[in-house]
Amino acid sequence: MPYVATRHNSLIAHVISIVFGLIALIILLHLAFVLLEANAGNPLVAFIADLANWFSWLFRDMFTIDDPKVRAVVNYGLAALVYLLIGGVLTGFGRRWRAAD
Repeated sequence: MPYVATRHNSLIAHVISIVFGLIALIILLHLAFVLLEANAGNPLVAFIADLANWFSWLFRDMFTIDDPKVRAVVNYGLAALVYLLIGGVLTGFGRRWRAAD
């Protein structure tokens, strides 16, 4: 039975890794749109911006730097990094955790 539990835990860890990676990707895509001055009126750009703002609400105004591009890199970059770190830690715990027999 430990083999099944290990396989199951590995699947959960993989799903967690994908979810947190996608969140970080959304934030980084928004950051790229900001740096490249994408058209904010474009529906895709607006949709990604809304998602990124929702996921990074704790980090959006953490540092108030005068240059808006530098402020975006610092705040959104930090948010993406935190999501990647949390996802990595949870994935690591999920791969190491074993069910009791």
